[in-house]
Amino acid sequence: MTCDLLVTSAHLFSMDDERRVYPDGALAIDGGRIVAVGPRRLIEPRFAPRRTLDARGGVVHPGFVETHVHVMNTARGAASDTLPLGPGMSLNRRWWSVVEDDDEHVATLLTAAEMLVNGTTCFMEAGTVHAPDAAAEAMQALGIRGLLGDPFLWDRGEETPGEENQRAPRSLERSLERLGGQLSRNDDPDALVRGYVAVFGYGTASDELLHAAKAVADRAGVVLTQHQSFGPPDIAADAHLRGQRPLLHLEQAGLLGPNCTFSHMNLLHAEEQDAVARSGMAVAWCPSCALSWGTGAAATGTHAELHRRGVPVGLASDGATSSCRYDIGLQGLLALLSTRERSGDRTALGAADVLELATRGGARAAGLDAEIGTLEAGKRADLVIRRPDLPETHPAGDPLQALVYAAGAKSVDTVLVDGRVVVADGRITGVDSERLFGLADRSAARMRERLGYPSPRQWPEIR
Repeated sequence: MTCDLLVTSAHLFSMDDERRVYPDGALAIDGGRIVAVGPRRLIEPRFAPRRTLDARGGVVHPGFVETHVHVMNTARGAASDTLPLGPGMSLNRRWWSVVEDDDEHVATLLTAAEMLVNGTTCFMEAGTVHAPDAAAEAMQALGIRGLLGDPFLWDRGEETPGEENQRAPRSLERSLERLGGQLSRNDDPDALVRGYVAVFGYGTASDELLHAAKAVADRAGVVLTQHQSFGPPDIAADAHLRGQRPLLHLEQAGLLGPNCTFSHMNLLHAEEQDAVARSGMAVAWCPSCALSWGTGAAATGTHAELHRRGVPVGLASDGATSSCRYDIGLQGLLALLSTRERSGDRTALGAADVLELATRGGARAAGLDAEIGTLEAGKRADLVIRRPDLPETHPAGDPLQALVYAAGAKSVDTVLVDGRVVVADGRITGVDSERLFGLADRSAARMRERLGYPSPRQWPEIR
């Protein structure tokens, strides 16, 4: 049989239902999909490939899935890393109010590039891009798979004077008008960039808006997402709005279901955890964000327990203003370490769980588990090939532990999306990196000037 590409000599983690591992594996790709996977001795003789990639014994696994992303990479370093939560959220609000379409295009290019070189092949944009078309163009240029949400669907809550989002005022009429606007992207079943429904959340949506959003998501067969239960201030405001614990209200109102993926979910009461488990919904876990902002999730978060209960849990980086990088491998390690610290139990979360959350869990949270998240025949060829020639990958006692604990993002060598090489030798192929970095630096400088934000640098610089 002919095929477009044959990946050989791979220590291959399929992440299929049996979690089969092929220490000397191979997989064949044709038309952007995997057509065969298994031991190399069985796969190689069956195919006459147009091209061969030798993994040299390196780890090969499904591409990671980011389940909650604000494309604000150009905001990195705009403020002090010790900025408290209130002023930090204020910076986000002001950023969203003055950002322009060209800045969002560049930010999406930079964010996507960073995700790809760290092994992420798909992401869920959080519904905070004013110009989804500009973001989609950037995503297609880089060749990354992703979901775009309707921008800033909200109609409740008081805004801080001077921080009103001029481009997206809180309005039921405006939100209903924009609702479902990204779903036309799904007309092409092979499109890399698709649409889903994103409500902003944090208690900023009335039940009327949420019911409308859930109905649109149900009819279209897509995921509904929103920010939920990030920290004590927004939880208290949400509880005041609902008159009871937020997740209990949402369950009773019929606003939870298997097509819901809520992000953060850091502080849940025991009754809310039960509601989540009953609903079949998924959770986007953002470890570095929770740790960076001091939400208390490291001490009281229950994401690992939800995972053990069968709740689909994916990993996410959130945004660059959270002093993090768009690296799901890092998020997995932070999730593992913070869970062990909280529970005092070294068995609470392990390396196998991290790869599970980063691949299958993320795909389920994105509503794309029928297409990505595993390496098996019929699935999209979204995969990562790791370098085997780093000190951190040896001795090769357990390649999975080496991947999660030691090698990390530096071991990413080749990344494929839909069978197309989008990262080669650790570098993106879709754009000129130097040109991209120049665009990003100039955009960031313009944004800081618009915001009038002082330099966060703490020490004197002598030039």
